[in-house]
Amino acid sequence: MLTLHSFVISHFSEKIRWTLLATGVPFVERALTPGLHMAVTPFIGRHGSTVPIVTGDGLRVQGSDRILHRLATRGLIDRLLPDEDEARDEALAAAASHDGLGRAVLMAAYAPMLSDPREIIRVWTLASNATEIAVLKAIMPLMLPAFRRRFAMNDAGIARARAKIEAALDSIAERRGNRPYLGNAFGIEDLTLCALLAPLASPDQHPLYGSVDFRAVAADSAAAWLQHPTLAWVREVYAQHRTPERADSVLIRAARRL
Repeated sequence: MLTLHSFVISHFSEKIRWTLLATGVPFVERALTPGLHMAVTPFIGRHGSTVPIVTGDGLRVQGSDRILHRLATRGLIDRLLPDEDEARDEALAAAASHDGLGRAVLMAAYAPMLSDPREIIRVWTLASNATEIAVLKAIMPLMLPAFRRRFAMNDAGIARARAKIEAALDSIAERRGNRPYLGNAFGIEDLTLCALLAPLASPDQHPLYGSVDFRAVAADSAAAWLQHPTLAWVREVYAQHRTPERADSVLIRAARRL
C-alpha cells in the first residue's frame, strides 16, 4: 500500500490525495508538521524538503508533479488521463504548468497571517502532537523570516501573487466557457486546478477547507474572488467528484482542531 506524506493544510498535498481517491488507489496518509518536516524528509524522499511524498510498493517519489508522472507510468491514474500516449503527456504537462498558480494561492492565503505568527502555528500544527507544537513555537521566530524570503512574502510579491490569481481565474473561465470541464471529461488538469484553488473556494466536500473555521481563516485572502465563476466551478467539481472518504480521516481530525 502507498503512503502519502503530506501537510494537511497544503493544496499540493490535496492534489495527490484527491488523485489517489479519484482513481481508487489504496493509501494511508501520514501528516507532517511544516518546518519540522525537514528533519525527516531526507530519509523519506529524494529531493530535499519538498512535500508531498509518496512511498510504498517500490515507489519513493517527491513533489506533486513527479508523483503524478510516476503514478501515470504505472497505469494507476488512467481514469484521469486520455487513452493516447501523446494526449496523456499533454494532460500531465498541462497539470504541471499550474504550479505557479499554486504558489500564488499559497502566498495570498498566508499574507493575512504574517502579522500574527500564532495563526501560522495554528494551521501548521493541525495534525501535530504536543511536543511538535512546542518545538515549532520555539523556532518560529527563526522560521518566519526564512519563510518570507523563500516565497518573496513582501508587499510587491503578494501583489504579484494576487494579480496572478486574478488572471488565472479569468483565463480558466474563458477556456471553459459553458462546459463542465476543460476537456471532454473530468481529468487530471481539472482536478489539479480545483485542488490548487480549493483554499480560496472552500468547497463543502473538503473536510478541512470546507469547515466553518477554515473559511474564517481564509476570509481575508479569498473575499475578493468568492463569487468568481471559476471558484463556483471549483465548488461544483468538488461536489461531483470529491465525496469525503474514510481516507480523509486525517483531514477530519485536523478540521476538528482548527
